[in-house]
Amino acid sequence: MKPRKAILLVAFVLVISFMYVSVKSSPVISDTNKKEAYFGGLTFKSSLSEGLSDARNQNKPVLIYFWAIWCKWCEKFETETLTDARVNRMLTEDFILVASDLDSPLEDVPSRYGVSYPPREIFVDNNGEVIYDIPGYIDADTFYPILIAVKDEYNNRTATNRSI
Repeated sequence: MKPRKAILLVAFVLVISFMYVSVKSSPVISDTNKKEAYFGGLTFKSSLSEGLSDARNQNKPVLIYFWAIWCKWCEKFETETLTDARVNRMLTEDFILVASDLDSPLEDVPSRYGVSYPPREIFVDNNGEVIYDIPGYIDADTFYPILIAVKDEYNNRTATNRSI
């Protein structure tokens, strides 16, 4: 193969690879109404009110993930932290997931929780009261124990409320 053809082939493969990675790392909005978003193989609701309703029905805490398409730390959180098997499994089984795009929020969620920059992860109970607030990026090894602690705190709160 001539050197020029080899260089063109390598360049073509790199461009295709870059396009594939770009598409895979970007959040996917399911429809034009932005009812759901997908990050790290997880489905996030775009409506906090729907998320809180589901949380009450399923007796689970809520993770509100504040993000923006231009945020590189959000991308790192989505591709590294959320895809961790332990984190992904626990979020799927034990939490209601809500995502709020800071560039075009569907509800007034960012101002309700005082959020002005991404990424930000706020855990709330099924009434919307804050359990734990994480400003900025967090890796999977640090995030996983927090998930356990939030779940325990939520269970303690709901047990206390039931006994009153």
